[in-house]
Amino acid sequence: MMDKTEFTAAVLDAEPMLYRIAKTMLGGEQDCADAAQQAILRAWEQLGTLRKPQHFRTWLTRILINECNAILRLRQRTAPYEPEQAEAVPAPTPDDHSDLYTALLALDEKYRLPVVLYYLEGFKTREIARLLGVPEGTVKTRLRTAREQLRKNLEGACFA
Repeated sequence: MMDKTEFTAAVLDAEPMLYRIAKTMLGGEQDCADAAQQAILRAWEQLGTLRKPQHFRTWLTRILINECNAILRLRQRTAPYEPEQAEAVPAPTPDDHSDLYTALLALDEKYRLPVVLYYLEGFKTREIARLLGVPEGTVKTRLRTAREQLRKNLEGACFA
């Protein structure tokens, strides 16, 4: 079992990844920070359930995805005051405003999340399948569909 020092080091190492995944799912800065903090707290509380410390990153990511889904469910139950608040996809920031980033944000979450987990975070399709609770073939299909959509969107952006 991990001690407090090992847990802290592992969390600090995973923190940028947690934020990127939360940003992919939630968009808003405050929600991303809340989800990451809640996931870390839950991980600490449930540390005894981690069977293999070498799987900490995958285990923590699953906890984060559950937290993000809880925030998304809460959003669905509460009506926004302004129509713009109902949109989960964030506007690109000037630093991130690239055609690829814009095309990635245009993807539906079921395609965007596997792309981020696979290409940006380095998870294997088998790990992504476990994280998302879908068959590995579904992950591969979503990755292929996402690549096709990205290619189509990027070709349109390049020739526009």
